[in-house]
Amino acid sequence: MTTVAHLPFESTLRELFGGELRFRILRALFEEPGREFHLRGLAAAAAVDSGNAHRMLKKLMQAGLCEQVADVPYPKYRARQDNPLYPELTRLFSRGRDLINAIRGVASGLEGTVAIYGSVARGEDLPQSDVDVLVIGPVSSIMAQAAFKPVARTYDRKINANAISEQDLISQLDAGSAFWRDVLSGPVITLKGEVPREVARRLRESRQRSVPAKGRRSARHP
Repeated sequence: MTTVAHLPFESTLRELFGGELRFRILRALFEEPGREFHLRGLAAAAAVDSGNAHRMLKKLMQAGLCEQVADVPYPKYRARQDNPLYPELTRLFSRGRDLINAIRGVASGLEGTVAIYGSVARGEDLPQSDVDVLVIGPVSSIMAQAAFKPVARTYDRKINANAISEQDLISQLDAGSAFWRDVLSGPVITLKGEVPREVARRLRESRQRSVPAKGRRSARHP
């Protein structure tokens, strides 16, 4: 039997709050207490389209979970602080924010591109899950691991820092490394910089090579 303690945290919240759309809007509203959003800003923060965001806001206002705080020239919305659930919802949705911000602070001092990948980026992490950090730049994995060690101690989370130079990453992709292709193709939380253009180009080529020849022909001729 699967217990709640072993369910991915954000996946559990998605089910608890009635699906992906509601979860995303609530997370955007309660992750930063007191922040006021225009509709488009909220939609962008929640990574949903404005139409769905507007429909969900109406439902949440009816439920007393958020409120409209301005109407000129455009309405703004925020979480209702007088709702009895406000403290608990704020605590729930800010669970991973402080850790990520602490990792971002360390990332700002590293040279190159830094991103979180794996279960944390997918929103499927458990309280005991490792945090996987990718560093693309002239930094060794040992140096990167040492840089993130204080954060790992503070938050009692293991941080796996995987560092690789841009040229070595290109070589790995050209050699057909499934690991690096999957890391770069999956969800990531970018903390600093962007994936270098040449790496992005080689990644596209690596993806194309990984598709069986029959699949490529089928894609061209449905």
